[in-house]
This record gives sequence, structure tokens and C-alpha cells, in this order.
Amino acid sequence: MSRPGTYRESDNSGVPFSEALTEWGRTAHDELLRTASRYNSVITYKELAELAQARSGIRTRVLLTNWIGKLLEQVARRAVDAGQPPLTSLCVHQDGTIGDGYAKAAVMFGAGDIKDVELRAADDRLQCYRAYAEDLPSDGGRARLTRQVAERRARANSTTQRREPKSCPACHIALPASGICGYCA
Repeated sequence: MSRPGTYRESDNSGVPFSEALTEWGRTAHDELLRTASRYNSVITYKELAELAQARSGIRTRVLLTNWIGKLLEQVARRAVDAGQPPLTSLCVHQDGTIGDGYAKAAVMFGAGDIKDVELRAADDRLQCYRAYAEDLPSDGGRARLTRQVAERRARANSTTQRREPKSCPACHIALPASGICGYCA
């Protein structure tokens, strides 16, 4: 007997996907509250999906990318309805990025035009930590990019700074490595 696409682990019986999402939404919401209780903590989409499935006893064979956004949308709505901060900001890709879908979810929390979704998510995560973190620093903490995103931006910034050639103050031509302008010297 083949297993349905979404099924109860206990007996392999089929579960309507909407019912599974509702159950996973409750579980994911609770897990994001736990994540918010630890300052600067995040959880990956994959980890959150696995926890939601394991704790609910409902599994799916549907690809994660085809349903995790719907799950996080449910969590975002639940948080808005409960007057909670944007818990979905705590859920990131394996590479530490928040993902493009977060900008849409942030609109639920009153975000206007978002120029940098990673910085917005960092600000939103700080709201979560300030509301729930048991280990929040006495100064209230700071909004931080995930470690991976901060490291990538630092590398990109240092590469950009190294590549910007200095120019001669008199003729504005790029200077060679010696720093001496061949035209003005």
C-alpha cells in the first residue's frame, strides 16, 4: 500500500493538506516562541518543518519549498491576531538569509517599502527577543543580521573597498599601485 502525499505517521492514513497546515501552524508558532526566548537565536526553514511534522505526527512528501511559505503565513497571521511581534523573522534559510517571501509577510506587521529585507528582519527579530528572550542583555540588545549574512556583507564590503582605485587629486586619473600619478609627477 502506498502512502498518501500527506499522512498521519501512526497509521499512514491520509490527511487533508489544509488540516495538516493548521496543525503544523500551531506547532510552528509554539516553536518560534521558544526560539524567541533565546537572544539572537534563529531556526532554519528545514528545522522548523521537521519539528512541525515530528511533533504533530503528520508528515508530507510534498517538497518543503511548496508549503513552508503557507505555513509561515499562517504563523504570521496568528502572531498579528495575538498582537505578537513578527515571529516569522526568526525563520531563515540554511545560509542565514530571511528569504524573499519575508517582505510580503512583513507587510502584515505594517511594514512600508522595504529597501533591505535582511535589515528589516533583524529589527523584527529584536522585537521578538525583547518580548520573549530570557537572556536579553540589560541594554535591551541590538538588531543583528544572522552571522552568515553579516560575514558575507563584511567580505563584500572589504572587497569593494580594496577594488576602489585611488585617483590623482590634480587630474582625477586612477593612480597606479605606487600611488604616484604618471601624468602629474
